[in-house]
Parts: sequence; C-alpha cells; structure tokens
Amino acid sequence: MEKQGVLTGILRFLRTVVLINLGIFAGVGLICWFGGWRTAHQYGNGLMLAGVAAMVAGVFSLAGGWGLTRSFVYQHAASAGVDDTRERTRRELKDTGQRYGFLALMGVVGIMSIAFGILIQTAFG
Repeated sequence: MEKQGVLTGILRFLRTVVLINLGIFAGVGLICWFGGWRTAHQYGNGLMLAGVAAMVAGVFSLAGGWGLTRSFVYQHAASAGVDDTRERTRRELKDTGQRYGFLALMGVVGIMSIAFGILIQTAFG
C-alpha cells in the first residue's frame, strides 16, 4: 500500500511539473511573439530566462518562509497561542516541508525549462 502511495505522489509531482512547464512554454511563446522575438534562438533564450525565474521563485519562497517565521514577533505570537509545543512543532515541520517541496518543484521546472531552451537553440537556432 505504501508503494502505491509513493508512486501516486511521484506521478502527481511529475504531472504538476509538466503542467507548469506547458504554461511556461505557452507564456514565453506569447511574450516572445508580442516582444518581437521570433527566432528559435530567441525563444530558447526566453525559456532559459523563465527557468531561472522559476528557480529564483523557489529560493525566495524558502527564504521568505524562514524570514517570516524566525522573527521575534512571530515566535512570541506562536508561543502565546493555545497550541502546545508538540502541536506547534508539528505545524512548523509541515510548513517547512511544504516550502522545501515547492523549492524542489520549482528547481525541476526551472531545470526542464533551461534544458528545453538549450535543446531548441541547439536543434533549430
């Protein structure tokens, strides 16, 4: 049963990566078209820039989460709540795991966009 859960999670992750990349490919295509970038080499450049932007978004989400939850005001408010220490720790671990998951997702999306940009430039540019 556990293997099926892991396989389902991996397939869901890959589906999300493919859908985000399709959106990036279409968005970059529209931006390139309206921006006057009409060659395959220029489209490849756009894909590489979008890939870097996706990776930066993942890093910023991780850094923003750390900056938000490490301030004294946040720590004081969290400790004054009704949750006990174990529940607060469980919530913090879940939030941290989600931030790292988003970082991994955006890293894979960025690497795929950059790879397709290089591939398009090499094959057609």
